[in-house]
Amino acid sequence: MQESQANNKSSQNRYFVELIARAQDGDEDAFEELYNEYFTRLYRYVLIRVGSDDEADDITQLVFLKFYKNLTNWRDQGYDPSAYLYTIARSVIADYFRSKARKGKKVESSDAVLEIIADPSQNLQAGVISNEEKANLYTALQQLPENYQEALLLRYMENLSSKEIAQIIGKSDVATRKLLSRAVAALTEIMQLQSKENEV
Repeated sequence: MQESQANNKSSQNRYFVELIARAQDGDEDAFEELYNEYFTRLYRYVLIRVGSDDEADDITQLVFLKFYKNLTNWRDQGYDPSAYLYTIARSVIADYFRSKARKGKKVESSDAVLEIIADPSQNLQAGVISNEEKANLYTALQQLPENYQEALLLRYMENLSSKEIAQIIGKSDVATRKLLSRAVAALTEIMQLQSKENEV
């Protein structure tokens, strides 16, 4: 089954590489198809990072605008094309948080984040955990350092490989796997503490 999933992802990646090549040649329909394919995935990633529907929508639109403006710079390096989009998203999110810090505003969580986590069409594992567990998971994620949050979201919600995540965050594959391992351990520890607190 893993082999068929790998083959499916590989053929999907080739198709999207072709779409990007067409978009680079000025094919607006190809860019629109890329937008439609990746918007929900990127929006979900951004929403969980920033916690606001409106901000997530604006940031995701900005990611696609930057992607469009930089299409000529994109080159196929054998990775999932979404890695390039997530790299742009990561940069735009960092700018967003810097701007928030300058304005002195606190980023608030959003019920929409829990809805995304709870939506089985967005997360195949969502059906096996309760709403309370989802709320605890979101709370626990927010307690992690940003680099842990990002790695966990890219790996377990976006299903990117450690190599693809490494390209996005600018680390080696080995360092990324170590980061993921530490992030999972930290998340587990926080959730175990939450569980003990709930028992009291």
